[in-house]
Amino acid sequence: MQIKYKTDTVALKKIMIEQGISTYRELSNRTNINRNTISQIMKGSIQPSAEAMRQLVSVLKIPPAEAGIIFFSPDLRTA
Repeated sequence: MQIKYKTDTVALKKIMIEQGISTYRELSNRTNINRNTISQIMKGSIQPSAEAMRQLVSVLKIPPAEAGIIFFSPDLRTA
């Protein structure tokens, strides 16, 4: 059985607000990640690539331990 992961989008949105980033367009501009990709990540449609995770962690100033929890939460619905 393969473990699938799901990004905690609620936590990402909360951090966006705390950092003063109010739109996906602004997050896209700061991270250099395509706006459509940001939208899909935030909807939970896709998991971000390693590079996208790195950019999000850097721009949103997410501590490493918290980033692990946000990006690598087990998706219990598929277990």
